[in-house]
Amino acid sequence: MLDIIIKYAVGNLPVWLWPACAGGSAVVYFLFHVLSALPQVKPWAFLIKPVSAVVVIVSVFMYGGSGVDAIYKEAFKEQQQKLALAQQASDAATAQLQQALANNQHLVQGRAYGVKQIIIKDKDKIDRDCARLNNDAWEDYNRAVKNSGSKQLPSVTVSGAPAK
Repeated sequence: MLDIIIKYAVGNLPVWLWPACAGGSAVVYFLFHVLSALPQVKPWAFLIKPVSAVVVIVSVFMYGGSGVDAIYKEAFKEQQQKLALAQQASDAATAQLQQALANNQHLVQGRAYGVKQIIIKDKDKIDRDCARLNNDAWEDYNRAVKNSGSKQLPSVTVSGAPAK
């Protein structure tokens, strides 16, 4: 419960209130310290002086908390602004990527169609040698799996193929 009260006080009350409370309580403390010589004020001074001292200590403590809270709120606002800028940059990059993918989709489909036509053309060569595939078949395979975004070309070599 005390935690909720402190969070509410630090988060919602203005920062200037805490030094004002500390200063006012300090003035009350010294005023009653001086006036405690009067017999009519002495019983009240016995009660008010400790209360005003506690209020000074609590006000200084809360002022420190308010300062830290203000620093964190400012940092939070800065991070929100950076996040908004990063989100805009991400949206722009995503749109650019979508455009590039849409443009490349046509190229990929055309390349796949071309490789299919080559395979169809070389089908007789491939079917002729069932036990042993010739180099044309492997070249067709390598062309089909070529990663155009990478500098490395995957390749498959014939090893241990039975000879006729």
